[in-house]
Order: sequence, then C-alpha cells, then structure tokens
Amino acid sequence: MQKNKKDDVKKLQEEIKQETSDEILASEEGNLVSVKKVIYAEIDDEITTLYEKIKNIKADQIYIVIPKRAMIFQSIVNLKILKRKAYDSRKTIFFVTNDQNGIYLAQQVGITVYDKINNEGKALFSTDINDEKLRIMPLKATVNSLEENAPTRMSEKKISISEILRKSKVSRILDISKIGKNKEKNAIKKPKLVLIAPNRQALIGIVVFSIFILLTIVYIALPGATIYLTPAFSVLEKSVNITLADYQRNQSELNAKAPHFIASFPIETSVKKTLVHYATGKKFSERGANSSGKLTIVNTTNTSWPLAPKTRFQTEDGLVFRISNSITVPSASAASGPGKIEAFVTADPVDSYGEVIGERGNIGPSKFMLPGLKEDSRSKLYAESSANMTGGITDFISFITPEDINAAKERLKQELIKDAVTKLKSDIKEKEKLEEKTNTYMLLEGDNSIKIGEVKIQNVDSIVGQEVKQFQVVGEVFTSGVYYNRNDMLEILKSELLLKKSPQKDLVRINEDSTSYRIFEWDTAAGKIKLTANIKGIEQYSIDENKENGKRLLTKIKQHIVGKEIEEAKIYIQNLPEVNKVDIESWPVWAPTIPKLTDNIEFKMRDANLL
Repeated sequence: MQKNKKDDVKKLQEEIKQETSDEILASEEGNLVSVKKVIYAEIDDEITTLYEKIKNIKADQIYIVIPKRAMIFQSIVNLKILKRKAYDSRKTIFFVTNDQNGIYLAQQVGITVYDKINNEGKALFSTDINDEKLRIMPLKATVNSLEENAPTRMSEKKISISEILRKSKVSRILDISKIGKNKEKNAIKKPKLVLIAPNRQALIGIVVFSIFILLTIVYIALPGATIYLTPAFSVLEKSVNITLADYQRNQSELNAKAPHFIASFPIETSVKKTLVHYATGKKFSERGANSSGKLTIVNTTNTSWPLAPKTRFQTEDGLVFRISNSITVPSASAASGPGKIEAFVTADPVDSYGEVIGERGNIGPSKFMLPGLKEDSRSKLYAESSANMTGGITDFISFITPEDINAAKERLKQELIKDAVTKLKSDIKEKEKLEEKTNTYMLLEGDNSIKIGEVKIQNVDSIVGQEVKQFQVVGEVFTSGVYYNRNDMLEILKSELLLKKSPQKDLVRINEDSTSYRIFEWDTAAGKIKLTANIKGIEQYSIDENKENGKRLLTKIKQHIVGKEIEEAKIYIQNLPEVNKVDIESWPVWAPTIPKLTDNIEFKMRDANLL
C-alpha cells in the first residue's frame, strides 16, 4: 500500500513538471517575433516534391538548404512557381546554398539567399553584409525556431525548475494519506467480476456483423487491376540532301567536314562472258516418218460439204492430220441422220506449235476439229477416229535460225550487264577485306549511276542455217560506278531522324533497310553527286512512370477510371491518343469494376508489334 502511494505521488509530480515545462516553453516562444523552420532539399527534388515539404509546415518563414547542382536550379520558372506557391500559403522562403547559378536565379526572382551554415547546422549568415544576422536554434526536437535579433545574456538570476514548482504549484501539494484513503475507497467500490453466459442470438449477430465488415474490407482493399498498355506508335520518315564528293577532287571540303558531305570512290571493271544457246530450227530427216490412219468425217447440216485436198484435222493437243484428196461429205437426212464419210489422213511433220510430231502422232481413237472453219461451224462439221493412228517415227535435224542469233545476243547482253554489277560489288567486298571492314562500303545504284559501256559480241551471223543443236556466243562489256561509306550516310540520316522526333515520344526503331535515295544532280567535272536520301523509323509515346509526362498520364488515367466498369475504363483508355491498345486483368476475375483504391491499380507496358 505504501509503495502504491509513492508511485502516485511520483506520477503526479511528473505531470506537474511537464505542465510547468510547457508553460515555460510557451513563454519563451512568446518572446519571438515569428517561428522559423529549416528544411533540407535533395539534389534531385523537383518543384512538386519541395512544395510538398513546405506546404504543411506551420512556420511562416522557411529556410531551405539546397545543395549544389540541384535540379530545382535548372530553370528560373521552377523558382517563380515555388515562390508563388509559398506566397499563396502565406509563407516566406529563404535559400541556403553555395550554388552560384542558384544564387543568381534566386536573386532574379527575389528570393533572399544565404550561402553559409555552421558545423552544427544551426546558424545562417547572409551573403549580403547589410543583412541582419540571423540565428537558428531548436525549440523542440522537431522544430527549429529563429530569433529576429541575436540573443543577449539576461542579468536576472536563473530560476530552477524546483523553485518554479515550489512557487507556482503550492496549491498542488498532495496529501499522501488522502491519496491512500481515496484509493482504498475506490477499491472497496469496485464491483466483483461476474461471468454471465453470452446470449446466443447476440453472439450470432456479432459474428454476422464481423463477417460483413470483413467482406466489406476485402471488397474495398483486396481487389486489384493490372492494366496492360501498348503505346501508340507512328512511322517517322526523314529526307536529307547529301553530297557524295570524290575524295581526290574534294579533299578540302571533306577535311573541313562540310555538313552532309560524304566521300565517294570510283570503281570500274570489265566482264567477258561466253554463252551457250540452243538452236530452235527443226526439219524432218529421212529416217523420220509421219503417222497415218482413217477417220470418219461427220456433217450435221442439210447440205453436202466439199473439202479441198490437204484439209487439216487437228486434235486438242495440236496434232495436225491432213487428207490427200478432195472429199465431199454428204448432208444429213431425217432417215439416216448426219452425213458421214471415211477418209485417210497423214500427220504433218510439226504440230500447230512448231514441234515435231513423229511418234507423238501414234494416237488412239480421238475427236478432230477443222481449224480452217469458223468457230460456229466447227460443231457442224467434225471428224472422229475409231482406230489407232500408226507409223510415226521421230527423227529430225536441228538448225540455227536468225531468230536464234537475235535471242542469243539479247540474252548475252542482259547477263553481261548483270554480271558487271555483280563484279563491281564483288570488287568492293574485296576492298573491305583488305581494310578489315564488314558491310561498310555500298555501291551507288539506280538512276543510271552505273555506267555500262557498249556490249561487244563476236560476229555469229554467219552460222545461220548450220545444222547444230547448240552454238556459242561471246561478248564483253566495260562498267564503272561509285561507292561510298554506308555508315557515314546512316549517321547523317539517323541524326536528322532524331531531330524530327516528337519530344513526347521515343524513337524505338530505325529501319536501316528502308534507306533509299534519288540522284538529282551529277556534276562530273566537280566530282560531286547530289542526292536525296530517305530513312524511316518508328516512334511511340513514352509512358514511363519514372518520367514526369508518363507519371502525369498514368495519374490522369487512374483518376478517371477508379471505380468504373472495366469495359467503360477500356473505352476511355483506348480513346487516349497516347494508347494504341489496352487490356485489363482484374482480381478477382469476376470483379466487374476497377478498384476504388488507386494504389490497387497497376500499369504494365507492352511493346507494340512494330513492322
């Protein structure tokens, strides 16, 4: 009992001491003109971050200690905004910094700057000798207060805490015996602990209510949504005028690195080629034989139909057979039907396509048409065979025709030009190997940039009519061109493409294979080739939560879709110009809406299927 009394007395004394200490602190604070606060800025703090630090501070004068090269000193606009925000919050801000650029910008805006701080981080000294001296000292553990004038030592005797307790709290001296009696009295009045059986219905109600509260918390706090965004992209194209300058004639400009100048190098070669061509002329030899046989000619008209000698009968495959004598095909009648007559026919040496028939004429029963008749008459007069045609033997002699000579020359010319370009590229590759480079040099092609000389072909006109199956033609051509450093051109095109890129977008791909050019001027005397080169790239909106623009966009999306139906949210996001495609996955999967807590909304970026 005695121990409890002592504890109560000690506790009450502590309370009195605390109250007295608070009063003294309040009286000391009352002597200050205004409360002042010192805060410290990080080097990468942005304007929004710094304002968040000062807007909730109750002090009306705030000193901000800013390190050198801080991000806030990158623009005078930042300082104007910060000063305006502080003014709207009825606060006056001061800077403490040694950053020369920051001091200059702050003076332009009208913010007072101090450039020194003592080792304890308390006292500030103005850079201006005319400013009053200021001293910062802590009033509490979390507050730094600043007196308007430097303090002076008081002449009066200091008063201790014990004296204050004796003088100002006399009326609070406790009677220890009364405390003990009161405690005994209270102890007597305390009711005894009585266990009562719980009401079953009340217990069920409490459980149901608890479950309802739990489900409500789960419904609000646990649901989440992951939003997959595919940024919108577009094709970016840039055209640049580039001059290919001969490296020997234009060394001064190339050494001076004139803009959009690339060194070019001449290259030339000659190509000789022998071509084998096949003779297409064919004539039947003495050992060859034409097939022959009988066919029945059918006339479905009411008049007889005379046929002249050598009348042609042709199969669907183009095989041609002829009658040797004239024939008259009888007319059709009601009693006997179509008029018919049998005739002997012999195959031609060649078919309708100019190919030797020979043993190909040994065909089975077939149907024949008369190619000399009009189209509408061929169904009225035709022929059929019921037996095989026989006796055909294939044996012919090939010979060279004038058409073969012309075809061989044209074919040789095309192949010489093709081989000449291939030879130029091959020579360029050899130069790369010697210089230990890979895919560096490129041959200038198109717009007659490759000069093809006269194709010289040996005289072969004299062999027309020779009975041979194949013959040779020989030709030669001289070719020249220009090549350049491909990487130099790509560097210029890429630099120009980056300059054209939108600041809100990222250049995600440069298609080097899309490079093309068009020559618009060729100055042979000056050794300069002027061309317009093009390149394509793909840019897409930058949606990065670590960057200011991306963070602003994602915050905007969250504010608009929170608590809305998933389909409604998808429609809103899909209509944003920065978004190409959106997919939303919710948890739990049956949740029909976006979570009501923005912290439960997560964004993930997907790469676009860029072609």
